[in-house]
Amino acid sequence: MRKIILPLLFAASAIASAAGAAQINPAPATPRPPIRQDANRDGVGTRAEAIAQADARFAQMDTDRDGRVTAGEMRAYRAARHDRMVASGRDVPIPPPGGSKHDGMGRRMDPNGDGSVTREEFEARALKRFDRIDANHDGVIDATERANAAEMRHDDRRERHQSVTPPVQATVPAPAR
Repeated sequence: MRKIILPLLFAASAIASAAGAAQINPAPATPRPPIRQDANRDGVGTRAEAIAQADARFAQMDTDRDGRVTAGEMRAYRAARHDRMVASGRDVPIPPPGGSKHDGMGRRMDPNGDGSVTREEFEARALKRFDRIDANHDGVIDATERANAAEMRHDDRRERHQSVTPPVQATVPAPAR
């Protein structure tokens, strides 16, 4: 009896482990395309392409076509973008309770604080970002500058998260004897 049960147990174990391995290692996912691409796909981004991209994004946000993007239009654009990401199957983080940190305009988006962003303000912000990435200031962003910019963003985020210091403990003087 022992001679029959032991090989059957080994066979059942091998079948179960093979089935488990097939579930753990699904087919490899297709790689995602880069988020920002140059318009003519020549491997470099120019200032003109940056302006065209900013204008296209501004046109998507400005739903009432008055030449200004308000906080409400910004929220609607972000919600629609979030919904498209969820519908495409991307893993999207759940916003924290009480609203997102990007709920309104913010000082960076609306530098003059009038509650809306004009096309000129939006383009100026895009060009400022372009100039920050264009390290050699030749008016073109190549693959090396893109990689350096990505690394700088990661370093900045790391520094911001590490710069949170714990509160300093006050020392209590020893009692006199």
